[in-house]
Amino acid sequence: MSEEFTTPTGRKNMVWVKDKAGNEYVCDLSALQDPKNLSEEEKKDCIDDASVHQPYAGG
Repeated sequence: MSEEFTTPTGRKNMVWVKDKAGNEYVCDLSALQDPKNLSEEEKKDCIDDASVHQPYAGG
């Protein structure tokens, strides 16, 4: 059986940011122009915290 593996390219600095509505996102720091002002375009490359399943978060 042949399995294909990828080699990690390195670590990325990830940060938590909030948009103007108060929603939280996890983003690659190098992809943000200003972490305090998250644009709609930058949001597309981030992970929406509310969209990630958290089985042990009390719900």
